[in-house]
Amino acid sequence: MHDGDQPQGDFDGSGNASWGEADWAGYLLRNDHEVGRFLSYYNEVKPLPDRLDISARRMGWENADWGPGDPPDDPADDDNDGPDLPYCIHQHPVYIVARALGIQLTVCFRKLCQDSGLAINALTAADLMHSFWDVEHQMIMAINATDTGDMSLALVHMKRGLSAINYSIGLLAQIPDEARLSSAEASSELEATLFDLREICLRVMADCRWDGSKN
Repeated sequence: MHDGDQPQGDFDGSGNASWGEADWAGYLLRNDHEVGRFLSYYNEVKPLPDRLDISARRMGWENADWGPGDPPDDPADDDNDGPDLPYCIHQHPVYIVARALGIQLTVCFRKLCQDSGLAINALTAADLMHSFWDVEHQMIMAINATDTGDMSLALVHMKRGLSAINYSIGLLAQIPDEARLSSAEASSELEATLFDLREICLRVMADCRWDGSKN
């Protein structure tokens, strides 16, 4: 492989060939814990308007970490993996947040469906769950694109993510009022989480445009 074939993002390293299945399983488990840690912080401060930034600071991230910049240093990872920590987008803050808020959407929607009984038809429920998945998928693909240095592709994925968010909001508006009132907190959290995901998409898009204008 030539140097030009290496990823052009700011994460260092290209993997550890000595890692086996157990190593990667442990790595992904630690990443799951990071996703859970962010979600825990997010839910602690969710009534606050700047909950995203508060949660990010608690994770040890800086504002620049939302875009295609350097990943935050993780002392725990440094202790466990040292200089051989493999290259992986799982470390990116936006990846962690997209996964965490994707879980938040699923949990809140399950609560809404449970409380509303049969008020939400199966087709709407299926469409909503698919749109939630698409939001997370597009955001993760966008971060992957920034990591390979393709800001234009990242922008397209984030635009698709925004479209999926708008579609989700439209589907939520179609849910009968009695269903939403039966679980008002879950309904409110669904909308708030979608708008937070929208905010992240817009931030990353702004950073991609800024980064692209310098090249």
